[in-house]
Amino acid sequence: MSLRGDGVRDDIGAAYDASAAAWRDRPAQVYARLAAALLDAAPQRVAGARVLDLGAGTGVASAAALERGAVSAVATDLAPGMLQGLPAPVRVVVGDAAALPFADRSFDLVLAAMVLGHLPDPARAVREARRVAPALLASAFDPAWAHPAKSAVDAAMTGFGFESPRWYREIKAHTAAVEDPEALAGLAREAGYRDVGVVRVEVDAGLEDPGAVVDWRWGMAHLAPFVATLAPADLARARRTAEEAVAGMPPVVVPLLVLSAR
Repeated sequence: MSLRGDGVRDDIGAAYDASAAAWRDRPAQVYARLAAALLDAAPQRVAGARVLDLGAGTGVASAAALERGAVSAVATDLAPGMLQGLPAPVRVVVGDAAALPFADRSFDLVLAAMVLGHLPDPARAVREARRVAPALLASAFDPAWAHPAKSAVDAAMTGFGFESPRWYREIKAHTAAVEDPEALAGLAREAGYRDVGVVRVEVDAGLEDPGAVVDWRWGMAHLAPFVATLAPADLARARRTAEEAVAGMPPVVVPLLVLSAR
């Protein structure tokens, strides 16, 4: 990877910290559906497992694992703001996916729900996952996903001064390492996993109207800090513009790649 690791890592952490409240308001609901789909598609047994939720954000994968009978769940993320307010059964640890603060084999299963594509060095994170647990479940966006609402909302916001942050542009330029079935499986094999599989599933995001679509995009870490700077009048105009841009578009259905590795 040619990303400037430490700088990008710090920028991502700061962006997600700044976006934590907005993320909990809407994207967390979408990502809860994605986390449930990850676990539903997985061959690994979750019941009875000690689970590490890697890049946990608001802990939706931790919650999904506990609902399926995991005996414990630890949520770790680089952004402490994202980890605030998680339910008591979940232990919270601020940490870097590329240098986990846990001993070897501390867990039975690592969940990496929609996080590998956000990392400057996903291969290193997968190696760390293998060090701390014998099994890994991970998800990434299918490379074919290109719902027009994503670019439409972002484009609408450029009229109000929005520019994609550097960390977001760099991450998007390097997502091929995870957003391809063979590449995703290759990361696991290179880390030393022997039993590796990737399946594709589709998940209804549950966004029922243009307002919900805009809320979802506005809560994302690349947009939320900018949206928070808008004066009330500009915010109202921006919402009208963005909702008009996505009106009439098809439902948001997310195609996921689900990696299972042991």
